[in-house]
Amino acid sequence: MHCLKNFLSVALLCSAVLPSFSSLVAPPVNGRPRGVSRSKNVFYDSSKPFACLDGSNTVPFENVNDDFCDCQDGSDEPGTSACSMVGSKFHCANKGHKPTNIPSSRVNDGICDCCDGTDEYSGTECPNQCKELGAKAREEAQRQREVQMQGFQMKLEYSQQGKDKTADRQTQIAELRTKVTETTTESDRLKALKEEAEKPEGEAKDAHRQKWEAEKAEKERGRAEEAFRNLDTDSNGILTVVEIQARVEFDKDSSGDVSEEEALNWLNGTNDRDVEAFVTILWSEIKSVYVSPTEAPPPAAEGAPAEGAPAEGAPAEGAPAEGEEAPPSDAPPVEEDSTPPPPPSKEGEGEGEGKGEGEGEGGEQKWRDEEYDDYHDDDEEDDMDGERGDAPYEPPPRVHDTDPDMPEYDEATKALIAEADKARSAFNDADKVRGDHQRELDDLQKLVDTDLGKEQEFFPLQGHCYEFTDREYTYKMCAFDRVSQQPKNGGSETSLGRWGQWTGSPNKYSTMKYENGESCWNGPQRSATIKLSCGTTNELRSASEPNRCEYEFQFTTPAVCSEPRDKRAPSDDPDAHDEL
Repeated sequence: MHCLKNFLSVALLCSAVLPSFSSLVAPPVNGRPRGVSRSKNVFYDSSKPFACLDGSNTVPFENVNDDFCDCQDGSDEPGTSACSMVGSKFHCANKGHKPTNIPSSRVNDGICDCCDGTDEYSGTECPNQCKELGAKAREEAQRQREVQMQGFQMKLEYSQQGKDKTADRQTQIAELRTKVTETTTESDRLKALKEEAEKPEGEAKDAHRQKWEAEKAEKERGRAEEAFRNLDTDSNGILTVVEIQARVEFDKDSSGDVSEEEALNWLNGTNDRDVEAFVTILWSEIKSVYVSPTEAPPPAAEGAPAEGAPAEGAPAEGAPAEGEEAPPSDAPPVEEDSTPPPPPSKEGEGEGEGKGEGEGEGGEQKWRDEEYDDYHDDDEEDDMDGERGDAPYEPPPRVHDTDPDMPEYDEATKALIAEADKARSAFNDADKVRGDHQRELDDLQKLVDTDLGKEQEFFPLQGHCYEFTDREYTYKMCAFDRVSQQPKNGGSETSLGRWGQWTGSPNKYSTMKYENGESCWNGPQRSATIKLSCGTTNELRSASEPNRCEYEFQFTTPAVCSEPRDKRAPSDDPDAHDEL
């Protein structure tokens, strides 16, 4: 009797529990409602009503996985597709591999989404492939872990290199700052000496030029007055229209005579002019056509021999008569002078007329100026090559600045110019040294100011370029400098951007941004984003243009490899954890 009573109690207890699962459309898995993860199993207690996870409703536990959506969040249907419209998820336990969540709309859709096949329990047979896939995943994870570990070790080396180099650069910067200060002081001292030497030089040259200008003006006035006297044929001190008409050089239209209108134009619209008006108003125009009597000798009469020339048919002086042989000469043959005759003098030069260009004052001045220019050209080339002699700088005296006809400076002025040239040369040399130090300092400071990572781990990339070639272009990324593309079949390089900043999130140093490249046709300026990932080599792996004028590259480098969280090798036992 006692045994029967106990049996009835157990039967009643079973009848109270079993209906809770027997009424489910989706059968349970591993003692849990189908589609429920281990972490959420605590909310699915079959001994009491089910409370929707969003608190929207409480239903009998028999309503869980009954293929009817009772909760607004769909939490009462974790193993069916009844609540797919609210975005509910089905949990794949995938024992032996990685668990995952899929949209509940994929449950019983005829496609095996879970490697353990638990998403297809009505009509479709899905073999459990989790062990095989898990083994491959662990093998790949081990390989990635080894790459990450090797990359991390390289990153540590990169960081040490960067820190050491940064320390060296800081030392160089301190030394260069001292040199810049010292050379700036010396340059300022020599600049003051240069300016001190240039002051008397400038005063002497100005005085020389003013004197030359006054002499030129006086000489030019003399030429103008002489021309006036030649044109004023009646010598009454007035130049008239008739007197202008008598000179063929004033025939502007080359008609053969000078019209009254042409003469009035030359006289600037008046019938006559005195000498002062001629000099101050008319001469600047008239001198371009005026011909002085000494510049144009009258032509010989037609058929008459030139003065001193033998008559037509007569033998030249000393030449043998017709039929006679030339007597032998004891004099050696005279070599023909191949030197060209000097060119005719400039019109109306006054003093020194008849001297060819390059002779007398002007010729010497021009030669010496060319020598001076050549000297300084050579000196500039020496500066560029960095080959400077040890002899003191002694430039030749400057003859003139811009006017080739200006006479030489006197000896005192030449001495002042030479002194100023020495001061200029000394200052230029010192300032060049100062400038070189300053440029070197600026370049080093720019390198040090570049953000190379928290631990200077990106230092080995600085100053190096990496390329990737696809079917059309070769892309080049020069770290912390620029990005460009160039057609494979030739053509100019196009800038895709200059180094801008780090833009990764949440890891700042996972993405590089290059900005302000060349503008696209009727579009924005090009830009490039470099996505960095862990690898044992620095390599540009791919290039794409997801948006117009916006380029994206994949780049592997040890500099972004982090230390593996678990240094121990992962277990090969798929049952070491319930769902891994």
